[in-house]
Amino acid sequence: MAPDRFDLPTTFVDSPEALAEALPHWFAANLLAVDIECSLTGFHHCVLALLQVATHDQAWLVDPLAIPDLMRPTLLAMAEVPWIVHDFSGDGIVFKRVYDVVPSSVMDTMLLARTLGYPQPGLKTMARLKLGLEIPKEEQDSNWMHRPLREAQISYAARDATLLLPLLRTLAQEAEAKRHDPVVGPCLSQLPAEMRRLLHRVRHYRTPENNPVLDKVRNLGLGEAAMEKARKLTDMRHRWGNQGDVAAVMELGNRWIVARLEHPPKTKEALERCMPNPRFRRARLEALWEVLGEG
Repeated sequence: MAPDRFDLPTTFVDSPEALAEALPHWFAANLLAVDIECSLTGFHHCVLALLQVATHDQAWLVDPLAIPDLMRPTLLAMAEVPWIVHDFSGDGIVFKRVYDVVPSSVMDTMLLARTLGYPQPGLKTMARLKLGLEIPKEEQDSNWMHRPLREAQISYAARDATLLLPLLRTLAQEAEAKRHDPVVGPCLSQLPAEMRRLLHRVRHYRTPENNPVLDKVRNLGLGEAAMEKARKLTDMRHRWGNQGDVAAVMELGNRWIVARLEHPPKTKEALERCMPNPRFRRARLEALWEVLGEG
């Protein structure tokens, strides 16, 4: 991708000193573009792997793995500055669940785009339609827990933050032009209330108590021993996934777990045949057999 106006100077923040240098810039800004990358265990269970912050002329990639104790106070301070995000319904839950922080003011460009009538308001689509920018998504599901990050990951992460301010400006111009439109105008007038409802839902988020694997095992009547194994296996998947083991998330799907509990492997060799990924098999076979071989 050729350098252009979205490729801003980018600073990697992985120490208290680098964070101290970045904070004055964020406090001085009237608006912060904020994006995140997480482990692949879904927003109900993931950990934050990277925080991207951008102003109109600079970007910062903050490494939560390097400065874990500083993340909550940093986010609490940032929360006093209005944020631009794209799809706060997901990112906001991560901030609330992991750090118990919700910004005081948010503009969600995805919500604005949907209000303007775009049926598929994902960031990739909106960047192409409104900014003429093609975002390669190959890095979206990459391993963000691994260090050092690759150059392609750094470029992708910074770009997702730096385009939010230009996208907001473009969408705001369109909203102004359509504010008297008989269809779009009433929807725009409801946007502030909709944004307040979204913030309210995030502030009152609670991790769901139901587990679809446990529900399936219960419905199949497999018994309490199988239920306990299901709990252990899903906990292992979350733990391994949050350590950066992408294969754990990909291989230990709900269907795989239920199938192993419904038709338990009788030997370690039988379990091994159910694990086609050789690297994952070498790394995790013993731990999985310790659970599935019980009883």
